[in-house]
Amino acid sequence: MARKMMSGFRATVSGRCDHCEWEALATSYTEMVKMYQDHLRGEHPTAWVRS
Repeated sequence: MARKMMSGFRATVSGRCDHCEWEALATSYTEMVKMYQDHLRGEHPTAWVRS
């Protein structure tokens, strides 16, 4: 799901959804997990229940 990248002196975390075309960038792994869980809950509730 998530991949860490260095952008200058600041790390960013990218994530994507295995169920659709959703992609996002966050400044921390914790933020990315929350964004991904919110996405799953809203767009793919069955997948969210399983995760």
